[in-house]
Amino acid sequence: FAVGIMTAYGSHCKPDEPAFMNSCVVACCNCLFSFIAGFAVFATLGHLAHLEGLNSVADLEYAGFGLVFGSWPVALGTLPGGEHWIRLFFIMLFLLGIDSAFSFMEGFLTVAQDTKLLHNVDRKKLSFGLAMLAFLFSIMYATDAGLIFLDTIDYYINFVMLLVGGFECFAAGWIYKIEGQVERTSVGIVSAYMATTFGSVTLACVLWFGLNNTDDALWAGFVGWALFYFIGIAFVTFLMKKEIQNSPGKTLKDMYYDLVMRNVMELRSDLSEVVGYIPIVWAVLIKHFIPPVIIILFSLDADATNANGEKNFGHYGGYETNPYQVLGILIVVFAGFLFVSSIVFPKMYDAFEKPEEVKKANASIHCEPEDAPKDKEDAESQDVGIEEARPEETAEPGETAEAGETIEA
Repeated sequence: FAVGIMTAYGSHCKPDEPAFMNSCVVACCNCLFSFIAGFAVFATLGHLAHLEGLNSVADLEYAGFGLVFGSWPVALGTLPGGEHWIRLFFIMLFLLGIDSAFSFMEGFLTVAQDTKLLHNVDRKKLSFGLAMLAFLFSIMYATDAGLIFLDTIDYYINFVMLLVGGFECFAAGWIYKIEGQVERTSVGIVSAYMATTFGSVTLACVLWFGLNNTDDALWAGFVGWALFYFIGIAFVTFLMKKEIQNSPGKTLKDMYYDLVMRNVMELRSDLSEVVGYIPIVWAVLIKHFIPPVIIILFSLDADATNANGEKNFGHYGGYETNPYQVLGILIVVFAGFLFVSSIVFPKMYDAFEKPEEVKKANASIHCEPEDAPKDKEDAESQDVGIEEARPEETAEPGETAEAGETIEA
């Protein structure tokens, strides 16, 4: 979702497509497939552990991509005609790779053709150029160190994508219509509420992953979270009461609703006009549950260590620093540069805005003129009315038209 693949697929659906039902179907199918694949993989590992006389699958040396590329060929090789099963297995992996390439290509192409820079470029030429660029970047995966490159870069990209997904939820749940929120409350109140919500989670993560004693860290994190949050809410309430004194028409109830739910409920309402029913729980999750969870997952990932006790970031998998870790860290730096530069120098990305004709086309899909004819009969009746009200075109200057008016030269 974070790289925009499902967003690109969704853009090809009909405007009245039930987005909520489609999302549930996609999520359930994805989780069910992963659940079944987990049984298949770990059953295979158990079989290999039995063949090697080991007491647990944890004693096997397979990990990461080795769970598929290492364990399955060995297991399939024990079957009658095993080499043929192994060939079919890698053909299946090849087809899965082509399928993934389709998805990544569609995500990039859909975004690229919605920009001023590439809007008028032929889709076939753009596809060919993107495929060639992807081919050049993927050559390193075909080397003897290909799996190491793949494992390392996959880790660092997922590290970044976690942040990207968090920023997407933050934009939807907290930034959407924030101008109106500020007008109805104040800049100080909105800023204090944001600092309370995210500051409490950040403090909890620092305590959870910063203290050496695990038991103490667990309780300290929850206590720190609760204290920071309730003290922050008390300060927000104080600011609200002060604002009410300056603006008597405002109430605590309205201001709390403004901070907690109004903007995300308006987003839900605006989206529902296009994509249909969206449950209220979506609004609650997108603002108050998913962003804190992503912060916790990101902190957990940043604190994770490898087999040597070193932090995964910069030492992932125990692979050499140059070129593996350096290449992965450069990906993180590049993503950070894109984010910071878009804030400091937004005009750098003007070429990636939607052209006016695309904006008008998108608007015309969802907006119908108020006086537009609803069906064929309405259109015909309007045409008849226009003809009856129109003077005869053959009338000469000075003559009287059917409407009883004199047409002057």
